[in-house]
Amino acid sequence: MSPGTLLIYDQSMPRVQKSVIDEDEIDTVLESDIRFTGTIDTPKSLLIKGRVSGTLTCGDELYLAEDSLVEADIRAVHLTVRGYFKGRAVASESIQILAGSRVDADLEAPEIYIEDRENFFGTATETEPPEHE
Repeated sequence: MSPGTLLIYDQSMPRVQKSVIDEDEIDTVLESDIRFTGTIDTPKSLLIKGRVSGTLTCGDELYLAEDSLVEADIRAVHLTVRGYFKGRAVASESIQILAGSRVDADLEAPEIYIEDRENFFGTATETEPPEHE
């Protein structure tokens, strides 16, 4: 598959990222009882289980867990969504929307994977992959 590809998930294809996340591999976890409004800026991986609204910048992988509720402007390297996400997301490498999530957002990334379009409302725009030195 070439960069800049929008892929609607096909059951015969392997998932790009793990759908089960080992929390021990995540640098920061915002638990389900967390309610946060404002700006989060981290260079490390982040897992959100709670409610977050505002601006999120993640210099690594950003995961929105199954019960998360996120209304935000997101910038990340990789974004994986299993919960509710409303807003805008720009990823420098990939965005993955997994089955069971509900997304009302505008997405931009070189690779966008949407496992179940039934609960996706918004736009998905393919961008050029970043140039690696």
